[in-house]
Amino acid sequence: MITTDTPAAAPPAKQISNKTKYTILALFPFLMTALMVGIFTSAMHGPTPNNLPVALVSSSAQQAQGMAQNLGKEAGDALDVRVVDTVGEARQLLLDQEIGGAYVMPSAQNQDATLYVAGAQGTSLKQVVTQIFTTVAEQQKVELQTTDVAPLPTQDSMGTTSLYLTIGWIMAGFVFVVIMSVAAPELLQVRRLVPVLVGWAALMTLSIWLVVGPVIGAFDGHAAQVLGVGWLTVFGIGLGTALFARFLGPLAVIPAVTIFMFLGVPASGGALTPYIESGFFQFLHDVLPAPAAVESVRSILYFGGDGVGGHVVTLLVWAVAGLVLNIAAQLLSGRGKKRGGGVPEEDTSLARDDKAMAGVVATGS
Repeated sequence: MITTDTPAAAPPAKQISNKTKYTILALFPFLMTALMVGIFTSAMHGPTPNNLPVALVSSSAQQAQGMAQNLGKEAGDALDVRVVDTVGEARQLLLDQEIGGAYVMPSAQNQDATLYVAGAQGTSLKQVVTQIFTTVAEQQKVELQTTDVAPLPTQDSMGTTSLYLTIGWIMAGFVFVVIMSVAAPELLQVRRLVPVLVGWAALMTLSIWLVVGPVIGAFDGHAAQVLGVGWLTVFGIGLGTALFARFLGPLAVIPAVTIFMFLGVPASGGALTPYIESGFFQFLHDVLPAPAAVESVRSILYFGGDGVGGHVVTLLVWAVAGLVLNIAAQLLSGRGKKRGGGVPEEDTSLARDDKAMAGVVATGS
């Protein structure tokens, strides 16, 4: 006769009081709403130029330097003024997205001033630069002609397609992982998580591209590049959310949506140029995945890919860091359970099978 010691029954779980449940129930939507309203409002409620890069062009270097000094004194930190030698150089700086506008001063050959802008950098940036130099031209008592070196196409006249694509990618990345942490937490194991996210990112990126591109017609061409940026964005955000989910479970939605959506969207430049936001959001523009995705798509669609490399590197850093941190968290969690006499997460299914088999043997005997 084979006998097996039956493991002691686990103590019943402590019931959560109604007061605690109701508090959590109210706290979750309260935090989500307060964070969204507070962050979006603080970022966008009072747009003011802040270190906005512009260029001055003049046939007289002395004249250009004098105007640059005057603008610097009047505008303070609002403008970052530089002087360039030629219109061609100024146009290239615009196409490289290094400046927001270039003001060509009147000369003997041309009595009017000319403002060069790149509308594809965003309508808010174009409007702000135009307002600034319209005032300058009025002070100089000259007419102002405006030339757009990178105009937006009619199907994306507000330049927001890159933002809508990015919002879709962000939601695809964090919502899926949050639901997965509740419905199938075993998929958070890195060896399962990575292939699942690889496939999910491909599916959602393709779906979003089909809707925004071929179906709605918000942009044309560049399918491979846009799909690549989208896949990398969804994959990286999914890994970042998975890291939060390891420690917070479904509450991972709070830090995930705060970082990737509530902070990322205002800092992205998709709706409002960061050059009229605070320095904090300008910093976030350089480090978060949402701005990197928006700027990547914008560069691909409207600037021939110029400047896209740095933004793709940002997305790669998020993806690699997310993978490394998930692996580290899993290893540390497994070691902690071994020290405590528990079973590592990857072995829990085997442990359940062993217990079930032991029960069958004992019953049969």
